[in-house]
Amino acid sequence: MALCLWWPGFELELERVRTPQLVDQPLALPTPGDRRRIEMGCALAASSGVEPGMIVSQAVALCPALVLCEPDPDFHDAARDRILGILRLWSPVVEGSSDRGRLFVGVDGLERLYGPPARQIETLRARLETLSPWLASSVRVGYAPGKFAAWVAARSAKPAGSASSGRPGAAVCVAPADLAAFLARQPVDVLPVSPRTVKRLRRLGVGRLGRLVRMPEPALVSQFGADGRRALAWARGERIDRVRPEAPARPIRVALDFPSPIGQLELLHAALDRLIERALEHPRRRGKSVRGLRVSASLEGGGSWSIRAIAREPTSEPERLGVFLRSRIALDRPRRAVETLRLELFRFGPASAQAGLFDPREGAPRALGSLETRNGELLPPFRRAARLLRLRLGGAALYRVLELEPESRLPERRHALMELA
Repeated sequence: MALCLWWPGFELELERVRTPQLVDQPLALPTPGDRRRIEMGCALAASSGVEPGMIVSQAVALCPALVLCEPDPDFHDAARDRILGILRLWSPVVEGSSDRGRLFVGVDGLERLYGPPARQIETLRARLETLSPWLASSVRVGYAPGKFAAWVAARSAKPAGSASSGRPGAAVCVAPADLAAFLARQPVDVLPVSPRTVKRLRRLGVGRLGRLVRMPEPALVSQFGADGRRALAWARGERIDRVRPEAPARPIRVALDFPSPIGQLELLHAALDRLIERALEHPRRRGKSVRGLRVSASLEGGGSWSIRAIAREPTSEPERLGVFLRSRIALDRPRRAVETLRLELFRFGPASAQAGLFDPREGAPRALGSLETRNGELLPPFRRAARLLRLRLGGAALYRVLELEPESRLPERRHALMELA
């Protein structure tokens, strides 16, 4: 059994709590990388026609009173971490998601501590109210077998008000015996499959999961492939995804405060290189490579900025990490001058002895033009690089000149251009 807690429009509602003047205003949040589009909007904005993915100018034309909130990921992540801390004191099995406002709790065995599901939800709301009355009054709770069913139940739930008000809980609790009947009434939009699959199902007249269940599995597989088989398993309630406990992260954090805010990208890169060196010298990093990084900053005049990046291959070389992060910053740079720059290493890999492009063994070729070993095979680093380029570009990317008949009178017969593989 799983319990899902969902706060719709989590980031926007946090802005209302922080700034009471925005309580009755239509709010929207622009996308982090491309500020010209809307990432999410509140219910008031949606009633005026504002939708995610819409261009900001179009959204303002539809809703002239629309207030665009400045992205503040540090503030939003801090609020989410405080909620996770409360949940981990209530249950040892807690899992987050890509949506900050959607969290899952494993509740197997908690009946002995807190009683039946209704009593469990009541005690959990009481704990949330100690952190913030808004959290307890606006949360939507779903209780069902597996994360998917719990999330669908939370979508059907209504906020119940504060726990101290004495109002009954509005959580949706689904017993295992009632799971199939409950899912049959839900729209196909809840399926965790590709949006293209959902759109095709609607075009075929399949609007609810009950209609999907009545379709033969071979027909779904022939039309949608693996997505069709997965969708049918979700709709029937046959696929139960357990809540996976997440150990509290122990990231390595370093920060650098500037005497005066800096806005030049060159100074920002230099400060980032310094933070990378300090982070790699941390005792907990020794013997491990780095794969997950997060750069954040406090901006002049309030607000924050952050980027999160996962490297394809773990590394412990500061030069490679610096180039990797600078390429990400070029896509989404701070909009204002930076007062404090922070670097966080949150995902690590095994100890990496970074191999060079050339074979370090005795007698191996080391000239730039010598890409092959003595037996004529391509060196492994070059073979891996050529394979990655071929996958990224969708075809041959590197070639080599092969000598055929050097003494031939016809130039076309002297050499051939062969794919480097």
